[in-house]
Amino acid sequence: MRNISILIFEAVIVIVLVFAGLSGRNFLFIQGARSATLTLGIIGMLLCILSVGKFISAAPAHPLSILGYLLGAIAMAAFLTQLLHWSIPKLENPQTALIVLALAMFAKSVIARFSFLITK
Repeated sequence: MRNISILIFEAVIVIVLVFAGLSGRNFLFIQGARSATLTLGIIGMLLCILSVGKFISAAPAHPLSILGYLLGAIAMAAFLTQLLHWSIPKLENPQTALIVLALAMFAKSVIARFSFLITK
């Protein structure tokens, strides 16, 4: 997926939501880091369909796919920790969970740019 417009779109969403969550200001329905993490998690699951999710089925054992699985698991752990109030060390802090989720999402987006190595 060499289309860089999706990467730019994802980066803008991540930056806006991280800024809104960490700034402490109310932005639409985002009132803090926890609500920003939940929003970013939901958006991240939808955007995964456009990026890494498209080529994982083509080569499930490829190293890029496995790296996508690992980053997705980290992102889901951060999201679910905030959603279900789990006490996972480091991720139970909403600010840390937001940053971890944002970094995992952006890394998955970068991985998706290399899908041409997998799909034919």
